[in-house]
Amino acid sequence: MRRLLSLVVLCGVLLGCSDTSDNLRIGSNRWLGYGPLYVADDLRWLEPSGFRLLEYPSTSGVLRAFRNGLLDAAMLTIDETLRLMADNHDLEILLITNISAGADAVYAMPPLRDPQDLLGARIGVEDSALGAFFLSRLLDLGGLRRDQVEIVSLPVQEHLNAMREGRIDAVITFSSEGPAMQALGARRMLDSRALPNEIIDVLVVDRQRVSPQARRRLQALWHESLARWRQSPDYIDSVLMRRLGIGSEALQLTREGLLMGDLALNRQFYEGGQLLRSLQQIHAYQLERAMLPRALDYRRLLCEGGSC
Repeated sequence: MRRLLSLVVLCGVLLGCSDTSDNLRIGSNRWLGYGPLYVADDLRWLEPSGFRLLEYPSTSGVLRAFRNGLLDAAMLTIDETLRLMADNHDLEILLITNISAGADAVYAMPPLRDPQDLLGARIGVEDSALGAFFLSRLLDLGGLRRDQVEIVSLPVQEHLNAMREGRIDAVITFSSEGPAMQALGARRMLDSRALPNEIIDVLVVDRQRVSPQARRRLQALWHESLARWRQSPDYIDSVLMRRLGIGSEALQLTREGLLMGDLALNRQFYEGGQLLRSLQQIHAYQLERAMLPRALDYRRLLCEGGSC
């Protein structure tokens, strides 16, 4: 499949193989599903390989930086990638980093139990592309229109206080917030398992800025770092808790809701056609809901070097 069969070989030659004097800039927000690149950065593998990790407080910041030419690569969800593609960026998805299978969740205060109960409710959500997508799908599941609920835009760090202070009735947030939310009396209404293969995070590059050689190095770097995580979980967990600013409980709860993008998962989704089907489904949905300005040639995202 694509280049993945050669990655194990490439992993042995990561260091000292950069073909550019200027490190390529990778944008990311702090998310456990992007952990392998944080690990690589902590192990000082990035710079010798020709890369630099730039951290942003939210995905909105990553998208803004990419649009302004400050990034060469980014870690995004598929829906966010399609929005970026709509701005005429020549993008290629290098690999799946992770799939949310419970890591994103909706918590609601009683008596709200099901999505249809949200009629007239105040729903807190981060102002991001993924937040908008998850909100739209939540309303679909409840048979509700956007004008039938009150949307409260909140950064993630304010979700808990907003629920505690009674400013919202429900919130779209991370599963790691579950214990604190449940301590307030909130219940988990649903999570991303209700949206199978819809919240997929990917590593994307701008083909005009990142050479084929650098793309292969970046793929190899990801898989080598993920392998190191699995070989030394206790040590790498401590690195990630420090780098991402999360505790052991949050790390464990989030990890339980993630399918990490290893070689096997990427091979399955590429060769089996599931990634293309997910792209097609999400593209059609975003077009229908006016989340995209026009139809896109989304297949191009999976073409090596832009040639299908």
